Amino acid sequence: MHKNIWKFWSLFCVTGAVIFILIPQIWIAFSSLLRTSGNFTLELNNDKINIIDADLEGFRVINDNQNKIYLLNDYDQELVLTLIEPGLTKIETNIKNFININRIGVNKLNFNFKNLKLRIEQLPPSFIFGDSDQAAEKKLKIIPVDDYYQMYHLNKTYITVVDSYKHLSFKNFFTVFKKSKYLSAITNSLIVTVVSSIIATIFAVPLAWFIARYNFKFRKGIIILVTMASVSPPFLGAYAWRLMLGSSGFITNFFGFDFSIMGMHGVIWVIIWLIYPLIFLTSLDSFMGMDPTLTESAHSLGASRVKAFLNIEIPLAMPGIITGLYLAGITAFSDFGTPMIITLNLEMLPKLIYQEFMNEIGGETHIASAGSMVMIFISGIFLAGQRLFLASKSFSSITTSKRKLDKPNTKIKLFIYIFSFLILSISFLPHIVVIITSFFEWSSGVVTNNLTLVNYKDLINTELVSIWVSLSTATGATILSFVFGTTIAYILIRKNYKIINFILNTLVMIPLIIPGTVFAIGLILVFNDEPIVLTGTWLILTLSYFLRRLPFAVKTSEATLYQMHPALEEAALSLGSKPLRVFVFITIPIMISGAITGMTLVFLRSITELSSTILLFRPPWKTMSIVIFERTIAPGTNFGIAASMAVLMMLITYLPLYLLSRGRNFEVA
Repeated sequence: MHKNIWKFWSLFCVTGAVIFILIPQIWIAFSSLLRTSGNFTLELNNDKINIIDADLEGFRVINDNQNKIYLLNDYDQELVLTLIEPGLTKIETNIKNFININRIGVNKLNFNFKNLKLRIEQLPPSFIFGDSDQAAEKKLKIIPVDDYYQMYHLNKTYITVVDSYKHLSFKNFFTVFKKSKYLSAITNSLIVTVVSSIIATIFAVPLAWFIARYNFKFRKGIIILVTMASVSPPFLGAYAWRLMLGSSGFITNFFGFDFSIMGMHGVIWVIIWLIYPLIFLTSLDSFMGMDPTLTESAHSLGASRVKAFLNIEIPLAMPGIITGLYLAGITAFSDFGTPMIITLNLEMLPKLIYQEFMNEIGGETHIASAGSMVMIFISGIFLAGQRLFLASKSFSSITTSKRKLDKPNTKIKLFIYIFSFLILSISFLPHIVVIITSFFEWSSGVVTNNLTLVNYKDLINTELVSIWVSLSTATGATILSFVFGTTIAYILIRKNYKIINFILNTLVMIPLIIPGTVFAIGLILVFNDEPIVLTGTWLILTLSYFLRRLPFAVKTSEATLYQMHPALEEAALSLGSKPLRVFVFITIPIMISGAITGMTLVFLRSITELSSTILLFRPPWKTMSIVIFERTIAPGTNFGIAASMAVLMMLITYLPLYLLSRGRNFEVA
């Protein structure tokens, strides 16, 4: 039994990964292939009937007078709607295979045929006209009369008619690639990703090289600050830059600039400072692990420092640089908060998918699913490109010697300080702005000159539940990541279950290429109905955070496990210890440093997560990120509470990250 405990656990993990990771993505793929015949909306205004927003396939719409509409399909079957009098519409049909009419809501009916299911819904008057002059209790009603039907409704109303009979089709993808807004969104997202990643690399790689080569005062402090910048909430920085450089920003007003950060250039600018730490950290590891004899040989043959840097060090550091570019590109491509805050009319793919999904809630989600599949496909191309590039060349060296840090001369030291100061100043300027504005009074969305602590008081009085939700869901995700991350890493490294290990490793890594918005849509599609209903609960937030960040926990645990010789465990087993006891009391203590790093990353990313949370949360499970986001984008809102919540979020995220960074060894022997 003890010999099979790890196989049982590995099968349990595979089963869970299939249910909670693979099936939601398969469901999105299936949903993207489902199609209905379309929908249309009737505008009924006393004695007039008009059809608007028609999106029908296989039907032609004829509106030849003020009170009659014909819908004809390709087989000359028709549906005729005639407004008899205000509040009464006659419905005639010669469509065969009629089944019945059934009520599915107060103002919602199904008109059922064999291959056609028309869902007819009356919108309430308060939704349409902003008042309730009409009798709100007047339900939509259809009564059969001989060979036609009478539909009773409000005098002034909108009636939506949707064909909810689903069939398999690729037309959702044709629609996505035919609509100009989707093509623009794909193009804009790729432009933002490529441009921001290139510019971020220009800043990050030289800084990483200087840090890896020279020993100077504040060196470790720079690394810690850049690491802290890597977990900054992007939507927070976006709004801070908007406060500074928007058309009414205090910097643009102070200097009289005719400029606004709103637009694609603003999205690129904000994302640059979000992603450059990722490229910096991976490049730093590559530069620090490089064989110093190669550059020393180049210098001895007369190569300048710049030439050696470009021709030797950059090519050898490519694994770290390309990995950083991949992580940065995925982050930029899937960022939801920045385009929502910085752009007004500019279409971006994560933003558009969110809007399509929210527009289809209660109806069909197939267009949003098709857009999600496009996003997954592009993310997969990024990953494949990274893997193919790294597999195409060899970047290894045979020596294990490490370069000692050089002492820079005065000019180089001055350049490093100025370069680092500029990058870090721009990185943390939004944080400074948010901290300062949290102590000022806001009136109708405009900051005043009055210093106050009322924002923090209001935060405590109104948003304590949100703080608890964020901390509890992030903590739950962290605990799950520790349990499953360490055990999965142990199975992958120590157990020779070839097929199981391959499947498990593949499934666990899938969330890395799936944007948060898409991942959330998959969970909603699967867990919104029986037998497992999780949508709208605290659990689905915890589950989402755990699944999306599990790869961090697995890979950091793997890294430390590789350094542990299996002879230690074998010795304990030979003395009669049970496998579970050996794992808990010998393996875990040795893996703990990597596990803590992974847990810290899981916790920090969960606290600041927005892209999946915006779709998954339901009151009262509102998180800190949702509070900040809602009070950031809502016109006339009190941003002071958002700013004070952001300050609290910074304390929660930066303190553990600072402690973790201080414990990391950045020196080269």
